[in-house]
Amino acid sequence: MRQRPTRWWQVLAAPTLCVGILAGMVAQDRKRLTADDFERYHAEVRQLVEALPSAIENWMGAKAEIPAAAQTLLRPNALRAIRFVDMQPRYVLGNPRGVLLVVVQCKAAADMVGHYPPNCYRGQGFELEARTPRDWTVDGVGIPGTEYTFSRTIDRQTSRTIVYNFLMVPRKGIQRDIAGVRAAAEDYQQRYYGAAQVQVVFSGPMADLSVSERDEIFATLIRPALPAIAKMSEGASDL
Repeated sequence: MRQRPTRWWQVLAAPTLCVGILAGMVAQDRKRLTADDFERYHAEVRQLVEALPSAIENWMGAKAEIPAAAQTLLRPNALRAIRFVDMQPRYVLGNPRGVLLVVVQCKAAADMVGHYPPNCYRGQGFELEARTPRDWTVDGVGIPGTEYTFSRTIDRQTSRTIVYNFLMVPRKGIQRDIAGVRAAAEDYQQRYYGAAQVQVVFSGPMADLSVSERDEIFATLIRPALPAIAKMSEGASDL
């Protein structure tokens, strides 16, 4: 049987196809973001968190210390812990009221995975009594989160601590619990965006306040943080 002659385009087809595939791979590789591409975003987040006020309405705040071991594990890009005291005369002169606000953001989502109330507070000897899904609204911004109730007994004295908690994953929004952060940690591109967390902690007598009273305090302290929360939820527009 006579063999058909090879056409010129048939000779070039395979090499051309290979070149096309290689070019596509190079283009795809160029689109792949690295940790360095996110540095400007992390700098913006750090600036917003550091700018959080220590005086909000009748609440005056002072820097609260975070254990060095926790900071080492978290490797935070931005961290602000403020212990607020209600300066209204009726509380200053008697029955003082204090609340702790913690805002932390990590460059790597994986660093946040093990650091949320059920893990952290149990590690300090607290027992988890209740975990309640909550949905707060502050100035029209919906905030899904979780209310954790803990107890701890020292020298036969039992005290309660209530933690309002929510997390943030850029481009994924506000997260009710740690599940969204875990997913981000496993995503090759998403993980460089990191993750963030907010806690408002009511301890001792403050844990005995009504839900409406706690919610009002929460809204007061969170309101100035809304720009930082938006940035940590939405990410950067140029990435």
